[in-house]
Amino acid sequence: MNKVKLLWVIIIVGNLIDYAETLFFSHLEILQCDYNPLILGNTAFLNVFMVLTGVKLLSLSGIYWFTRLFDYLKVNAYKWIGLLPFAGGTVFILSWNLVAVLTSGYLQAMGL
Repeated sequence: MNKVKLLWVIIIVGNLIDYAETLFFSHLEILQCDYNPLILGNTAFLNVFMVLTGVKLLSLSGIYWFTRLFDYLKVNAYKWIGLLPFAGGTVFILSWNLVAVLTSGYLQAMGL
């Protein structure tokens, strides 16, 4: 598997995991959100679902078109460098979420 495909797998799978866990915590009504300008502080499941779906689709399509810019500029060999910040951000967010879940006490409250 070449570098570009590996980075795309990291980005897509990481975003799907983030999407699923955010919807899960929203469904359990333990999603912490002081004020989010996109959902106006309302963490009802339907609002989170609609906003999160739109944001994830926009971000993935934006990343795709950003990588197409490398094709247009004829620097295909360096396309993987353009994906590095997005893959790094995805890994950082997943790590941040994992630490938040492990230190929050929600797992103990759920009996896990």
